[in-house]
Amino acid sequence: MIEQVKGTQNIANGDALKFLHIQKLFYASFVDYGYSFLQTPHIEHTELFQKSIGENSEIVSKQMYQFEDKGGRSLVLRPEGTSSIARYHSQYNKGLTKQYAYFGQMFRYENPQQNRYREFTQGGVEIIGKLDAYSDFQIITDSIRFLKSLNIEFVLQINTIGSLQDRTNYSKDLIKYFTINKDKLSTESREKIELNTLRILDSNNDIDKLIIDDAPEILEYINSESNAKYEELKTLLKDSSISFIENPKLVRGLDYYNDLTFEFISNNGVVIGGGGRYDDLTSNFGLNDVSGVGISFGLDRIYLVIEELDLFPDSIGICTQVMFTNFGVEEANYCLPLLKQLRAGGVSAELYPDSDKMKKQM
Repeated sequence: MIEQVKGTQNIANGDALKFLHIQKLFYASFVDYGYSFLQTPHIEHTELFQKSIGENSEIVSKQMYQFEDKGGRSLVLRPEGTSSIARYHSQYNKGLTKQYAYFGQMFRYENPQQNRYREFTQGGVEIIGKLDAYSDFQIITDSIRFLKSLNIEFVLQINTIGSLQDRTNYSKDLIKYFTINKDKLSTESREKIELNTLRILDSNNDIDKLIIDDAPEILEYINSESNAKYEELKTLLKDSSISFIENPKLVRGLDYYNDLTFEFISNNGVVIGGGGRYDDLTSNFGLNDVSGVGISFGLDRIYLVIEELDLFPDSIGICTQVMFTNFGVEEANYCLPLLKQLRAGGVSAELYPDSDKMKKQM
């Protein structure tokens, strides 16, 4: 017997209907509001993510499913969606400002656990082109509309990480601080000090928390222009009565982020979506002076949150409302017009596919 690959999942029956419910509301919240749906390839060149996410990032150095094809090309199964969207925009929509939505499988070689799979589903949106503070505000408000349609209660956390140079300066001081306190960190965080320092701030390990709490905060390193952008966004949120919490430790560890970073955290403590601003990402693909802002949602996590809090509508688990039993070809042909009529009226109906014993059909 060939077993299922570790870290993957089969979504079937009632679970599949619940997953489709989330997908439907995602499309209604974004595609119906002007975001163009874009399906990018599951396979990309390795170089795409080395340049965008960063060669020293945990994703690139440890988690990518990387292989060489028969033509000798180094390829990967995509580990995230933003880089592929930016690559597409740089190839096909130069000079335009576009809104994109995507929904599909991503792949990372991680230790499987609750809320974390090696093949997982992300839904996300990106705005790429000539942007302003309202673009950041729009991504946040559109995301809120999606989460509210799912009846999920959440907290919005925001931060600014300044320019790429601000982040570099901050990282240098963080390296010094964590090096001094190296013996007090977890083994996993010690491994990140030189290569992926910012990711230490995301650690949930209790061993790290006291050291992280006393670490320098990035707000001390932010330039005046980035601070002004951040204040403008906060004003827009306050004027729209959108609640938020400022989290100076929210930095997000991907190399392409600058200025705004934000996350949505469910009331039961699960990070269900996160994103931010990236003003230099497309330059990796030959398109300069183009900005972007986006968010990705962990759909598997959203599914588990809704399930745990019992938020799915009761009607979702009903696959079939009317079923015709099958006694043979003649009886089945008699049922077909009725089956067609019911389906045309919006009733989920089916004919049992085999004239088996009545007990089995029922």
